[in-house]
Amino acid sequence: MPFLAPPAATEQDNLTGYLSMQIDAFRALAHGLSDAQAAATPSASTFSIGALVRHVTVVTANWVDAVEHAPAHAPVAEIERRVAEFERGFVAGDSLAAAMKEYDDVADRALAASRRVDLDTAVPVPHAPWFPKDVEHWSVRWAWCHLVQELARHAGHGDIIRETLDGATMYPLVAAAEGMGDLGFLQPWTPSEPGFTTGVSTVVYFAADPAAARAWYTELLGAEPYFDQGPYVEWRVGPHDRELGLLDAAFAPEHRADGTGSVIAYWQVDDAEASYERLLGMGATSQWPPRDFCAGYVGASVVDPFGNVLGVMQRPVG
Repeated sequence: MPFLAPPAATEQDNLTGYLSMQIDAFRALAHGLSDAQAAATPSASTFSIGALVRHVTVVTANWVDAVEHAPAHAPVAEIERRVAEFERGFVAGDSLAAAMKEYDDVADRALAASRRVDLDTAVPVPHAPWFPKDVEHWSVRWAWCHLVQELARHAGHGDIIRETLDGATMYPLVAAAEGMGDLGFLQPWTPSEPGFTTGVSTVVYFAADPAAARAWYTELLGAEPYFDQGPYVEWRVGPHDRELGLLDAAFAPEHRADGTGSVIAYWQVDDAEASYERLLGMGATSQWPPRDFCAGYVGASVVDPFGNVLGVMQRPVG
C-alpha cells in the first residue's frame, strides 16, 4: 500500500483507490501482533485492535450487501447475524489470523463491487433507528464515500490503541507490512522485547475501619465501588479505568516495608509469576507470593532492596 491513494482517471477508480487504502490500514494496524496483544485494551477505549478488525469487517460486509442487492433491500437476517457476531468482540483465545482472513474476504468483495456496480444505482435506506426517515435511498457513490469515511475514522481510533499498546505508529507499520525496507527518511517497524510493565494496574490502600474508609472514599470519588467483596472493595477511576482498592487492614501482609503497610501499587504485567521471580532474582524479598484474585487477575508483591513495596498484577485479556 502506498502512503497516498493512487491517481485515477475516473471517479469509480478514484473511489476504489481510496477504499483500498483505508482497507489496508487495518492490515497495517494488526501487523506483528500476537493474539493476546490483539485482544488487549491498553487505552481509554474499550476496543482492542482485534475488536476493531471484527467491527470493520461487519460494517464493510453490510455496506457491500447493500450495494450488491441495490436497488432492493439487502437481506436483514444476514445483517442481524453479523451484528450479533460482532457483539462478542475479540476475546482471549480468539485468533487474529482467523479474524484477518474474514476481513480479507470481505475486503475483496468490497473492492470487486466498487469496480463493478454503477455509482448512480439507488441504495435503499435500511430500516434502522439510526438512519434518516426523510431519505428513501442513497446512491452507490454515497455508500462508498460513507464507508471510506467510517474506515478512516476507525483506523485513526486504531492508531491510538496500537501506539498505546507497543509504541508502533502508522507509517513505520505500513512500511513493515508492505516490506518496503529502509526508506532513508523512515525505518520500518520492528518488534522489540516488551517492557517490564505497561503502567499502573491497581493501587490498594489498607484501613483498620473498612466501613468508614469505604464511606469516605465513596464521598471523595462521588461513586460507589464497582466491586464489593467483604473486606475488599474497588473503584475504577480516570479515563483508563485504573483500579483503586481498599482492603481491611486485618488482611495486610505480615512484612510491611514502612511499618504500616499503608499502600501497595500494582504494576501491570503480562505474567505475574515470571515478573515476581524476576524481581526476586534482582534482590527483592517476597511480601505476598503470586495468588489468584479471581476473574483472571493474578497478583504478587515484593519489597525492593530499598524498602519499598512493589506489586505486579496480571489482568485478564480482552
